[in-house]
Amino acid sequence: MTKPFLILGGGGHARVLIETLYDQGGVIEAIVAPELRHVREFKGAKHLRHDSDVEGYQPDSIKLVNAIGSLPNDAKLREQLFKRFKSAGYSFATVVSDTATLSKYVQLSESTQILPRAILNACQVGVNTIINTGAIIEHDVIIGSNCHIAPGAVICGSVSIGDNVHIGAGAIVIQGITIADGAIVGAGSIVKKDLSATSVHYPAKPFIREGSE
Repeated sequence: MTKPFLILGGGGHARVLIETLYDQGGVIEAIVAPELRHVREFKGAKHLRHDSDVEGYQPDSIKLVNAIGSLPNDAKLREQLFKRFKSAGYSFATVVSDTATLSKYVQLSESTQILPRAILNACQVGVNTIINTGAIIEHDVIIGSNCHIAPGAVICGSVSIGDNVHIGAGAIVIQGITIADGAIVGAGSIVKKDLSATSVHYPAKPFIREGSE
């Protein structure tokens, strides 16, 4: 029997994960967040306001779901929560949407989250990493821990991505590239060269050419 879920976070990312879990017959025991919006996904679930409330549950009685979003400003909190409760003996659920397409050779880790319509060929995904809606991960890609591959991003074959990397929405990383720990790839970027640790890759500056008379 599947253990009930304790959801850490009450924002938009939590809504997506809870909908996926409900669709798969999961039971939401409680949502842990300072405040909760009045949205359909949160109705009927117990509301716990403090992270310390998690300690009221025995570690073997529940599964935690890390529902903190993973924009660059949120990523540290997401990682801190994962490490805090892992060290206390809790385990985290790996959540995979039924509408995602995964190769049978995909290797997923604890607290990996694969959102709707993502496509993963034979690749490896590290702990506490989000593959967001509609992202494409091609063959022989290695993605580290605590990463976020944002909606619509495309990671081509044989790319190596370190830990704590953010790949923005709609970005494209061409084949064979290495992205080191802590790098940020801006939305809409096309990455053609290796990125060093903590570097930021900006997309080309957009411009509008007015029609001539």
